[in-house]
Amino acid sequence: MSMIPPERLARERVVTAEAVLAGQIDLRVYPYRHLVVTARRGWGHSGFQPLLEAVEHLSNYGWELVNITTIGDGHQLYAAVRRTA
Repeated sequence: MSMIPPERLARERVVTAEAVLAGQIDLRVYPYRHLVVTARRGWGHSGFQPLLEAVEHLSNYGWELVNITTIGDGHQLYAAVRRTA
């Protein structure tokens, strides 16, 4: 498990739910108010469970859910979250 570099996170503004849950990010240095968390839907699982677990985890640190959506073929879920403080 390696940390996602803060520069990469700031540049992409997207992080996987798995990285959030594995503690691979440090949002204390994230310079923006909004972030997108993504999870892949696959055969036999919806992807909502890890996505919502990541959103719940982030809510403990001052982030709130703005929206959940899917784009394109529907295999990727996206949750927009916003820093409240």
